[in-house]
Amino acid sequence: MHSLLLRTASNFARNNTFALFCVLNIACLAGSAQATPLLRCYATYAGATQVIETQLSDNPYQIEAVDIGGRFKFKTEMNGHQKTINYIKIYAYFQTSHGDVPIHEASYYPPFQLHTEIIALTPFNRLYAGPLERELQYHCTLQDK
Repeated sequence: MHSLLLRTASNFARNNTFALFCVLNIACLAGSAQATPLLRCYATYAGATQVIETQLSDNPYQIEAVDIGGRFKFKTEMNGHQKTINYIKIYAYFQTSHGDVPIHEASYYPPFQLHTEIIALTPFNRLYAGPLERELQYHCTLQDK
């Protein structure tokens, strides 16, 4: 009976040590995987939607505005380093023959809730510009990629 108890206790300890090792390994792997924030904006003009994806950047001057249907330009900045977001800025410009006219700027500051599922960052926006009141619609999501 005593040897049966010793074997059972030994097996229990060995199995639990293995289970603990597996749990710690998984936790270490999850902690070392450097998921990064992803800002995804959906900009719609004249029935066509463009998806603009933005990664973290520490130099906002390198980010180019995206042409939207030859009428608007759309620029997104997600300033930060590694997994830390300092701020997010979204700009919209109306294109004219005299140059781009800023019509919208939105700024978002920490804390940001990062999840693997898609979370809405902005509301659904409608911007109007130009003599014919052209409409640009957009909304953005933020997730841990």
